[in-house]
Amino acid sequence: MTATALASDQLPYLIQLLDDDTPAVRQAVLDALMAFGPELDGALCSLTPPPTAEQWRLLRDLVALCRSDLRPAAAFAPGDVVCHARYGYRGVVVHATPCFDGDEEWYRRAQTQPDKNQPWYHVLVHNTGQVTYAAQTSLEADGSGEAVSHPYIPFFFADFADGRYLRNERPWPE
Repeated sequence: MTATALASDQLPYLIQLLDDDTPAVRQAVLDALMAFGPELDGALCSLTPPPTAEQWRLLRDLVALCRSDLRPAAAFAPGDVVCHARYGYRGVVVHATPCFDGDEEWYRRAQTQPDKNQPWYHVLVHNTGQVTYAAQTSLEADGSGEAVSHPYIPFFFADFADGRYLRNERPWPE
């Protein structure tokens, strides 16, 4: 049996230990997960049964603690008007996450797979009803100073001034 296969056999047990907040157990679980390197997501997806949504959240939170010192700082904030570097659409950032926090199936089906360990942004796309989820490396600041037209603008923003939107207190749906 290969080392990767042996480690994959341990994954269900590691997942069961996610509820244990003991620092020594947390560190041992984190060390074991980090040993997978870039194959971790694939190994987790191949489990039968796969991790539950709550287990995925706990896994992401734990791994993010380890990788947070390597993650770039956010370049955009809610209210910033941006342009997608590849697809050219304009939009306004409505919510940001410090790293990829989306659906794994969606990520695998996407035309590109930007690094997950960077800020990602929910963007209201100009002149559509679409909301995209884009990686920081895919976005650029839009210097046009022009407003964005989207049906959710009045729902999430209070005002537009000086080329950016003022975000209201309405939370982004998690």
